[in-house]
Amino acid sequence: MPAIHTLETPPATRRAHTVGCTGCAHASACQAGGYGKDELSGLRRIVEKVGLLRDGEYLYRPRTPFRALYAVQSGMAKTVTVDSAGREQVLAFHLPGELFALDAICLGYHDNAVIALGRTQFCRFPFDSLRCLATTQPDVQWHLMHTMSRQIHQQRLSGGDYPAEERMAAFLTDLSDRRAMLGLRADHLPLPMSRADIGNHLRLATETVSRLLARFRDAGFIRIDRQGLDILDGRALRDVGRHLLQG
Repeated sequence: MPAIHTLETPPATRRAHTVGCTGCAHASACQAGGYGKDELSGLRRIVEKVGLLRDGEYLYRPRTPFRALYAVQSGMAKTVTVDSAGREQVLAFHLPGELFALDAICLGYHDNAVIALGRTQFCRFPFDSLRCLATTQPDVQWHLMHTMSRQIHQQRLSGGDYPAEERMAAFLTDLSDRRAMLGLRADHLPLPMSRADIGNHLRLATETVSRLLARFRDAGFIRIDRQGLDILDGRALRDVGRHLLQG
């Protein structure tokens, strides 16, 4: 897998333009995530569209100045970081309607990169506009704090010394739960990321990821197809990953 600094993609922020949410085919996921509330209506007035990005293109790179928060509008994306030796670590995967880049607020720049997984559209929320908006709509601050808290909790899925089977089961269950919260199908998980990406995120070998998916398939927990997988027995899958999910 190439290190992120080897690719040359023009900064996606140059293709941002204000559009609002009217007529957006993907607005239902954002509304389920909270953006449809009257007390957050200002977010819909400041949002800009970014993309369409193709698979492997960058939304932003490390050391890019922090100017905005982002959400996936359609498709999926991953946040990655690269150490001094060029080793890549997948920190998170982002679903439609999920806000990210809050970690750059304290630094003033992004210390990681966000990469499109397949054809992906993003929404951009200029931070200066957000700060002004928070003075008139205090619930915007609460929404950002709640988002940050949820992301910190999700980081547990890739940490700790848990068995590989529990990590994988918790990862799939968490994706399903997040899709349900966003009003998306919870029994079908599109997986545009590679097995290597999943293994990197969960600190598992790629072969282990493939072996575990096959084991869950043979147990009747999931059905795998080219687009992703269907969850056939979510209760059994949740039970396998319960220690990570309940903590």
